[in-house]
Amino acid sequence: MNLVCLRDVTRTVILPDGEDLHILRGVNLDVAQGEHVSIVGRSGTGKSTMLNIIGLLDTPTSGTYELDGVDTTRLSEGRRARMRGEDFGFVFQQFNIFSARTAAENVEVPLLYAPGPQLLRRRSIAVDMLERVGLGERADSYPGEMSGGEQQRIAIARALVRRPRVILADEPTGALDPDTGRVVMALLEEVARESNAALIVITHDMAVAARAQRAYELYDGTLHEVEDPAAFAHRAEAGHGGDEAGAEQEGTESAVAEPPLPPAEGDTESEQASSPMMSEEGEQ
Repeated sequence: MNLVCLRDVTRTVILPDGEDLHILRGVNLDVAQGEHVSIVGRSGTGKSTMLNIIGLLDTPTSGTYELDGVDTTRLSEGRRARMRGEDFGFVFQQFNIFSARTAAENVEVPLLYAPGPQLLRRRSIAVDMLERVGLGERADSYPGEMSGGEQQRIAIARALVRRPRVILADEPTGALDPDTGRVVMALLEEVARESNAALIVITHDMAVAARAQRAYELYDGTLHEVEDPAAFAHRAEAGHGGDEAGAEQEGTESAVAEPPLPPAEGDTESEQASSPMMSEEGEQ
């Protein structure tokens, strides 16, 4: 049975002038446990909206979304929040880590929602995960003292610390140089394989998209499967960017909403190491 199953999912928003904006027009997607899927498409085609729905940060206007056989569209917000915290790990382009927290303290944040034993052992669990991503010796360092690649490793460690069943990555290499991006993707794939988690990556980088077992292009509000993901690698070599995918559609779309995190004492949103989440048009 598929872990993630979307059927005829639509998302429509009402603009200030009263007009309907149809972002998703009937998305169908199946992702099995342990599978790596990539999704490409130009800015504004609905990629981040779809990721928000998969991550239980938004709900579809119509259609069904089942997570391991459970129809999430029928759940209460409290149950959705619990599933979001237990089953999903989020990795963002701009890292979204707190500059006022050490690396270990950043990774501990999801464990603040965890049951008693994990909550009590959150420091040791966080350090163990940092060691897994090669940052064990930087556990007490602050993000401002670290490189972009190291900050993204913190974000990956935070996303995986509760061993989620689904990892959602929105442009995980977008703020990194190509060499660091390849290292980060290899790490993300390796840890996902070890935990048998589904990995869903949204990207404009054709080389990143080509790494997946299955790949899709999103345009006209629907997903179109690519017969051979390796074809994206040829596009990358030819210098063609992801904005060519679905170039016939334009629209507006919010960036992936960050899951709510409990603030550290004295923390404010302006203290995050990364810049605020931008609209997809601005960031991509």
